[in-house]
Amino acid sequence: MHNKAKTRLAIADDHEIFRQGFKALIARQAGLELVGEAGNGKDLLGLIVRLQPELVFVDIKMPIMDGIDTTREIKSSFPSTKVIALSMFNDDHLVSDMLHAGASGYLLKDATQEELINAINAVMSGGSYFCRDTSERITALVETNYFYPEKGNLRLRFSDREIKIIRLICEQYTTKEIASILGLSNRTIDAQRDTIQQKTNSKNMVGIALYAIKNGIYKLEL
Repeated sequence: MHNKAKTRLAIADDHEIFRQGFKALIARQAGLELVGEAGNGKDLLGLIVRLQPELVFVDIKMPIMDGIDTTREIKSSFPSTKVIALSMFNDDHLVSDMLHAGASGYLLKDATQEELINAINAVMSGGSYFCRDTSERITALVETNYFYPEKGNLRLRFSDREIKIIRLICEQYTTKEIASILGLSNRTIDAQRDTIQQKTNSKNMVGIALYAIKNGIYKLEL
């Protein structure tokens, strides 16, 4: 679990029954605290200002402001707030749009409790998390140029160290873990990651992973 006593969470979903179930699940986890809930994206944004959750779960299909626009606004106005997408659907355009908006994870609403906790741990440790079905969709989309149709087979030059870091990011290692594996400081890894993001025109580590899969730097094991 994340190293803080409590990880502050919030959820936006227009179905109250689902929110109640989510709240009951989180209440059973000692290291988590649900600080707020909203029925749409606009209300969630106001909630973030007041309660400052570290991680928010965002339903994609919501009235007033959907999950894609909400995630885009969160990452613009509250860049340190992490987002995990929730959806009943695993459609190509939804996965693509949420990742481009800045989500660090994607879970279907029938995810198990174990998946949910694993997703929270991964994202709060600086990584990303996708349920198995979504990982399979990402691989298929990357292979068909869905994410980067305009880039074709464009390849960039990376140092050996950058390649190692990219592959470790794809394997969902945290900054601290990558630093330990490579015998470097956390600050060095952060700087290298920022350089890689600039080279690949990525907003976050999800974008780095997508680039790596697309260009054969890393092969996702299913």
